[in-house]
Amino acid sequence: MKWSCSDVLSSAGTPPARDTLVVNENDLIQAIASDGIIRVAGLLSLLMPESGGVGFGVKGLDGRYRLANRMLDRLLCQGSGRVDGRSESDLLPAHLREQLARCDQALVDGAPVASTEVLLPVDSVSSHCLWLKLPILGADGKLKSIASIVHQVSQPHPTTAMQQTLACLEQANQELRRTVVELEQVASTDKLTGAWNRRRLEESVRTEMDRLNRYEHPLSLLIVDIDFFKVVNDQHGHATGDQVLRELTKLLHDTLRGTDSLARWGGEEFVVICPNTRRVPAGELAERLREQVAGAIFPVVGQVTVSIGVAECSLGESWEDWFARADEALYQAKGSGRNQVQLAPAATTADDAQAPVAANFVHLVWRSAYDCGDEVVDRGHRLLFANANGLLSAILSGHSADGVDAQVDSLIADVLQHFGDEEKVIVAAGFPGATEHIVLHRELVAKAAKLVDEYRAGKQGLGDMFQFLAYEVITKHMLGADRQFFPYLRADRPEVTSIQPASSSRQPPWSHRLP
Repeated sequence: MKWSCSDVLSSAGTPPARDTLVVNENDLIQAIASDGIIRVAGLLSLLMPESGGVGFGVKGLDGRYRLANRMLDRLLCQGSGRVDGRSESDLLPAHLREQLARCDQALVDGAPVASTEVLLPVDSVSSHCLWLKLPILGADGKLKSIASIVHQVSQPHPTTAMQQTLACLEQANQELRRTVVELEQVASTDKLTGAWNRRRLEESVRTEMDRLNRYEHPLSLLIVDIDFFKVVNDQHGHATGDQVLRELTKLLHDTLRGTDSLARWGGEEFVVICPNTRRVPAGELAERLREQVAGAIFPVVGQVTVSIGVAECSLGESWEDWFARADEALYQAKGSGRNQVQLAPAATTADDAQAPVAANFVHLVWRSAYDCGDEVVDRGHRLLFANANGLLSAILSGHSADGVDAQVDSLIADVLQHFGDEEKVIVAAGFPGATEHIVLHRELVAKAAKLVDEYRAGKQGLGDMFQFLAYEVITKHMLGADRQFFPYLRADRPEVTSIQPASSSRQPPWSHRLP
């Protein structure tokens, strides 16, 4: 598989004309671009195939390479072994080591990319090569590893080629960023009111709570509930009730501060997240909201009132406990006559919580935008994401061959399980392309089986095997072909349970290939 410049990302650039981008090239780019895991090239640099004539490798901060394709072996070892486990000091003369050390230092200092031109003896002939170095960042934003991309160039001035390549990357990245924004907007917004939906709220809450626990920035929560909303629906109809929800959302948005976030929690209930806000100021904001709503006139129904519960999050408190305290305050407001604000007391303890542990390596991150709405399918997709991350961590951590093989076996077994589960779901949902989709599953499984067999026979590199399993079988398929059946997985279709396809056994993976 070959990549074009539209397959890779950079950090900024000028958008191309929409018709110049191959939109269905791979939806993986859209997924990874939104997470910003690697600043310049996204996860695609880890998946670079050897057939493109480009050397690629990843080294740890100790300087030793943990992953390298065969082209990099050819460029650096000159037929005398493998790059894996060796450093540039072991492979290159002093003047080249100094050039590359300056690039490494630039990445340590925060540069998004570093490059240099080198002369390497390829097949006993000096060859101009462009050497790009890219930072691999962990979830905490810190440098974890360094990726090298080495490309032979025939031009006497390879800087021009590098600039042209980077310009293409910048153009592709801008278009992909816009696509990701559109996708996230649809997936995170309540269709009726335009406010955030519950999933988007919970994603934001985790970020704000992490900021509270790290820097002790205060954080408060408001739960807003429309009083006697059932009466509105019963007397005036649900269409009028929907109009009240839309008007109320606009009123709340207009009254809230720029830093506050509004989400529809469900039915007639809304949640407001107030960063950098303590309990008393949050109560004052809630009172302003209550007054604005009570003073407004809504079409058809006239006056509407709301009850509001307020709670400030304590250090180390869980999201569930924090929400429960605000919810209790809301019920107190309703029980005391409605159309009022009640403040929850501070939490009694916060000793049991622990700060989240950052991932050790670059990884795929599941986003709510990838959900199809069917729990069987979504659960399988999330599991495959986790397995791909486990395999990548095993590779970059320098695990033994047995450890990597165990990760491969686990990933393959779960792919087979998921494909079987998914096929039952899409057939039950009446997806007209189910037959073609099942055939595609069989083709992917057959290719994966062949590639893994060749890897274990020493005929394929580890990078190529990971590229196919994590990219072709999991991510590209899930974000591409699978999206065709998403509209058919309606919430009102019969629940699919206890799916046990014949291929779901956890035996060694190729003993139960799909027919």
